[in-house]
Amino acid sequence: MQNDDLKALLNNIQSAVNNDAVSGNNITTYALSDEAFTEEVLDVLSENLKGYKDVRIDGSNLVLTHADK
Repeated sequence: MQNDDLKALLNNIQSAVNNDAVSGNNITTYALSDEAFTEEVLDVLSENLKGYKDVRIDGSNLVLTHADK
């Protein structure tokens, strides 16, 4: 995955989180592509998703539990 692809992925995840937060949902589930399951991409996700109560992979989905406000 190229740098632009990683940036787009992070932006798309953040957009999904924002949409869920506005809707009152405190959990965001984001479907990851097969190419996202590389050590490099998972490391980038880990580094950029530290502000959440819980971050996990469930099958092919990234599941983010939003931090309490």
